[in-house]
Amino acid sequence: MRRTHIILDGLQDPLAGQALSAAWAGAGFHNVVDVAGQCAWLAPGGGALNENDEGGVLTEGDVDRAAAIARRFGLEIRDRAGKTFQPDNDLASLHERMAYEYKSRFATAVVFVLPALAMHYAGPWLAGGATGARDMLYPWLFELLLVGWACIAAGWPILWQGVLSLVNRRGTGDLLTSLIVVAAFVPSALGVVTLIATGRTWLGASGSGVPGDGPAFHAAGVAIALAVLGRWLAYRVIANLSGKANVMLLRFGRLIVLWIAASAVVAFLMGWHWGLAFGLLLPPLASLGAINPWSPGWSAVLPVAAFSVVFLLGPGAMRVSLESVQTETAAGFALIMTLFFNAGWRRLHKQ
Repeated sequence: MRRTHIILDGLQDPLAGQALSAAWAGAGFHNVVDVAGQCAWLAPGGGALNENDEGGVLTEGDVDRAAAIARRFGLEIRDRAGKTFQPDNDLASLHERMAYEYKSRFATAVVFVLPALAMHYAGPWLAGGATGARDMLYPWLFELLLVGWACIAAGWPILWQGVLSLVNRRGTGDLLTSLIVVAAFVPSALGVVTLIATGRTWLGASGSGVPGDGPAFHAAGVAIALAVLGRWLAYRVIANLSGKANVMLLRFGRLIVLWIAASAVVAFLMGWHWGLAFGLLLPPLASLGAINPWSPGWSAVLPVAAFSVVFLLGPGAMRVSLESVQTETAAGFALIMTLFFNAGWRRLHKQ
């Protein structure tokens, strides 16, 4: 039997993997889905599964049908390492291609997000020490352009799958990342556009005390960079993760939905920047990150939950001032968790 391997980039709920496998089987495909390995294989149906049968291969049209089914689960499958379709492709080559792709995307994110961050923090200085919104127009405009291009060039696959997840009402890590990006970038961009058009904006210069307290382009850029970094690190050691879906978080989609709802509540009660920062606390690869020797399964989420309490209560009960660095604090924690997950992935082969 000749199998066609495909990449299921972003699939993190084992139950969703089972449902996808059942949907493919119902459409006439023999298949096996490896959620932890971020991959699957497909073969023509219509008869008993025979490992020794060399006949019957999928056509490109068959894979297109399988891709349409996968989109209902918020996934855009990858089936080729080159430009042409090959029914008997090589899984290792596909994984290598994904690692290279996300390495390149992370480099792109760094190249554009770092200058945007510099513009964000040095904006008042570049504006001659002024604090008015009008004086910050050009630094904000450059931030808009840099982060906007970083989101498109580095994060397009993630954003697209976030759209698919939203349309099909699937809670995924890509949906969380996409909503953070949209919630941070769109209001900020509208604030800059209205400043250009009318000379007034709801955004206040950073540190001005105005409720808007500056745009949040940096939150969008950091969200994309963290998501792409996590993907690259995972694909570097994907062989260590393959076949370990039993450790991943069942019903991870529900956690995503609850986290998005909690972020909205935080934004309503504590402000827009706080809501974005709270959303950033949950690494988008938390379910895949649960495959590690130190905190497997749901225990991987405990540090996130514990730090979230400190994060929210710190400004009040604990008298810890985070108002001016809430996004930076959240992004730093998410980065630490991502690196912790990666360190665990790299040790799995030694067990």
